[in-house]
Amino acid sequence: MGAWSIYFLLKFGLHLSGLIELALLANVALALLLSWPWPGGLHRLLRWLAVPAGAALLYRESPWPPLSRLWDNWQAVSDFSLAYLFELGTRFVNAPMLAALLVAGVVLSGLATRLRLSTWVFVGLAVFALLPSPAQRARDEQLAQAVSVDGAGMGPIDLERLDLTLQAFHDGERAKTLKFPVDAGPPPFDLVILSVCSLSWDDLDHAKLTDAPFMRRFDVVFDRFNSGATYSGPAVLRLLHANCGQVPQSELYGGARGECLLMRSLEQAGYQPAVLLNHDGRFDGFADTLKRDSALPSLPEQVLDAPVAMNGFDGSAIRDDGEVLGRWWRARAEAAGPGRLALLYNTISLHDGNRVPGIASISSLDTYAPRARKLFADLERFVDGIERSGRPTVVVLAPEHGAAVRGDAQQVAGLRELPTRVITHVPAGVMLLNFGVKRAADAPPVHVTQNASYQSLFAVVAGLLHGGPEVTQPERLVELGMALPPIEWVSENDRHIYLQRGPYGYLRTPEGRWSLMTAQP
Repeated sequence: MGAWSIYFLLKFGLHLSGLIELALLANVALALLLSWPWPGGLHRLLRWLAVPAGAALLYRESPWPPLSRLWDNWQAVSDFSLAYLFELGTRFVNAPMLAALLVAGVVLSGLATRLRLSTWVFVGLAVFALLPSPAQRARDEQLAQAVSVDGAGMGPIDLERLDLTLQAFHDGERAKTLKFPVDAGPPPFDLVILSVCSLSWDDLDHAKLTDAPFMRRFDVVFDRFNSGATYSGPAVLRLLHANCGQVPQSELYGGARGECLLMRSLEQAGYQPAVLLNHDGRFDGFADTLKRDSALPSLPEQVLDAPVAMNGFDGSAIRDDGEVLGRWWRARAEAAGPGRLALLYNTISLHDGNRVPGIASISSLDTYAPRARKLFADLERFVDGIERSGRPTVVVLAPEHGAAVRGDAQQVAGLRELPTRVITHVPAGVMLLNFGVKRAADAPPVHVTQNASYQSLFAVVAGLLHGGPEVTQPERLVELGMALPPIEWVSENDRHIYLQRGPYGYLRTPEGRWSLMTAQP
């Protein structure tokens, strides 16, 4: 087997370290192919052919996304700047691991002159065939711990029944429709919806902003809000279809039912609706998708005279949030007069790969916290301006998805291929400005503690429209929050689906296979 023995033994080390999941049968087949006494010419040919096969096998055993995903999204990936592509590449490289592999390779090369390493390869394969993998043992231990803290005594769902569970969830969600008032006179307040890309509770914790002044201003906080998506397009479509329940991602495209469209309902309720971006909306056809699949009357707007704060992962200009919001709001409020505005503002200031002028040499992971602090300061300044104007306004925070700044055992930092809870568990809330009664600084907000998503969030807005000013009283907000029904925790992208119930999480692969994993809090 020669030098190939070192390949297998190094992979054993990676497997024991939990860095890869050894594909046992494929490795046995490759080892047999390389150790079999083939005729000379055929033996040399097979050893050369084994090089790409061994590399492909190692890649498949790694936690990296399949190469097919890269080819499927090549048009979007080709728009990435060279700086961002280089940064992404470095995240897949673990310098200490490479150094350890180099040292181990040198040691094994020395031992190869004294020991028959191929024998140890087959011994190792036999041992791994008899014992559960380290990753499986870790999952079993975490699952046992989850079971021990499951106060409800809820057991895991049979994997064979999960498709039925998912189907029942979607059938129930399709039947839900949220009603806004129609022709009931001018709305009593303006509405501002902040759609923030790349902001989860885990990201907030990383940036030490969980208790930031801006977050403390919300009167209703959704503790277990699920954005349902890991990418911007489907996340904002879910928001713009918030009148209806959570449908499969594929049903977001091609035209939703009219009663599902949020901006159309707000217009019928008397609002002047608008969508505003701090970016050009061109990447992956974002702006066109919103117009086509959410029945927007026109393409999203931009404030092109606002200063550029940073450049995106594709090199495009990202404008200063405070200036974009402040300039647009002042101009539209003056033009609207007593009319009421309904603004959806989408910002990508926290997106992975953004470059801030003057610190281009620093990784976008390193700049996430200062970018988040800048965004929160801009939003705080914007909210202060609304308060000074005296216009009654409801501010809704509805982030698209997290940035995965810290990564996890399944994915490197910034990767969002698996729609796990750490990515879709985002901070959502409702803020009431200029309603006459202001919550005391030391008074806690109303916390909605059950699972919730976009329809739950806008049910609060609809309740405020239907109920009038008295609904803003703390006790009425508590009643409104408690009346919201909980939903299943289901999040997805175009390849994977994640379902959580109690302490159990389940992931479905593109091939339709479910696996049990430990749910995240």
